[in-house]
Amino acid sequence: MSQPFPLVDQLKSLENLQELDLKIDSLKKYENALPAGLKTVDDSLLKLRQSLDAKKQQMEEIEKAHKQARSALDLNQDRLVRSNSKLEQVHNAQEFQAATKEIEQLKKLSSGLEEQDQKFLQELESLKKEVELITQEVEKIQTERESQASVVLGQVHQYKTDIDSLLAERAQFCSQVDQKILVQYDRVRGARGGIGIVPAVAGRCKGCNMMVPAQLYNEVQRALTLHSCPSCHRLLFVPLTVPLVAKD
Repeated sequence: MSQPFPLVDQLKSLENLQELDLKIDSLKKYENALPAGLKTVDDSLLKLRQSLDAKKQQMEEIEKAHKQARSALDLNQDRLVRSNSKLEQVHNAQEFQAATKEIEQLKKLSSGLEEQDQKFLQELESLKKEVELITQEVEKIQTERESQASVVLGQVHQYKTDIDSLLAERAQFCSQVDQKILVQYDRVRGARGGIGIVPAVAGRCKGCNMMVPAQLYNEVQRALTLHSCPSCHRLLFVPLTVPLVAKD
């Protein structure tokens, strides 16, 4: 059975692990942000398409109403022709007055239907222009989205490649650290913003900037036992540039 690495070497491996983990976290953050950028574009496209569908639905309803108005106008015109014919066949003043009144009512109705018909045509023309503009905007954004997606796909692939490379390097350092220490490091890192191990320099924890008790700092310098900062609970080590206290 292989002997565990000296603690000072395990702490050095943890220091390297911490550096790698920060790089991996950063790459994952950037990787996750890429699809989020596409989602913003997709949300814009969705809103535009919903607006486009609403405009088209509105056009269909107006076109239906326009056809009904045209049919009513045609029918009224036929009635007007018949009423004019009846006017020519009246035999007395009473019949003439009735026919004339009917013709006036039909003309008034025709005038209203014609105004309605023109209104429908104007609304349809306005909606048609809006639909054309929205359609152009959708096509433009869709083209940009496809181009952006192609770039994002390449970037995501590169991030995954870089992350896989760092994970492979990380696995090498993990193999040099006792499993219990690794579990403790990962637990602290998860609770402390991704920082699980920090240097202690001149009696001060560089994670929370609090002073470490003198006796504890001496033990950290000896690197015989694993210690944590009493304030932030991150694992502590003394950088190799700082001379270690002579071991007993």
